[in-house]
Amino acid sequence: MNRQRSLHGKTAVVTGGTRGIGRSIVERFAGEGANIALCARTPSDLNDTQSVVEAAGRLCLAQTADLSDRASISDFSERVLEEFGSIDIIINNAGVYLDRGTVAESDPDDWCRNLIINLHGPYLVTRFLLAGLNDGGKILNLSSGKGLSAGVDAASYHVAKAGLHMLTECLANELWPRRIDVNNIIPGPVATTTFSREDPVKRSPPEVLLEKYKTEIPHGLPAWERVKHPDEVADLVFWLATLPAGGPSGQTFSLARRPL
Repeated sequence: MNRQRSLHGKTAVVTGGTRGIGRSIVERFAGEGANIALCARTPSDLNDTQSVVEAAGRLCLAQTADLSDRASISDFSERVLEEFGSIDIIINNAGVYLDRGTVAESDPDDWCRNLIINLHGPYLVTRFLLAGLNDGGKILNLSSGKGLSAGVDAASYHVAKAGLHMLTECLANELWPRRIDVNNIIPGPVATTTFSREDPVKRSPPEVLLEKYKTEIPHGLPAWERVKHPDEVADLVFWLATLPAGGPSGQTFSLARRPL
């Protein structure tokens, strides 16, 4: 049976909601009727994204926040609950990829910061918002296939995402009595500046990157893999966010075109 789903009357919190996948999620959710609370590091990006949400007729709280700073996340979470009273969806999207070398070559500060932002950050956001998350709500964590396998470099990223997978499964067990579903999403390669390794200031639009990748296989990806538009990830996030309570929980949903 084809059931039309909607987010009308729902409130979603999206971290890193001004660029790439996060921006696509915010725009999709606002277009589907959700009120939005989002955080990011750049004020100008926040203002631009907030205007898009409000142009869609939805309420929006946009605030700068640093996922490596407990006080910053606590302040953002308090403002969210003051503004909306309660929330329905938490999307832990924000992340960084600071460490790409071997452990022997790594900068200890970057190594630890990778773990803090990619793992401790989602924990803190969830921890501070959990009391205000409505029963039957959703928590969706943007993860990576690197969290399911060891690599030969970027160990801190692999470790952080592996921890995020386990956090998802622990939360799914803990929140089962409240009918809150908690799942991982693995986007696979997506046309963002993080994947393209461009200077973030340049920020080529996804369409430009996708045109480039029609003739160039990036970063040694196998030929059967495909670089996706961020909107495709937003489609999966929307589908999971609108499933009835009691659906899959503690699971990993992947858009990659290869075994993980």
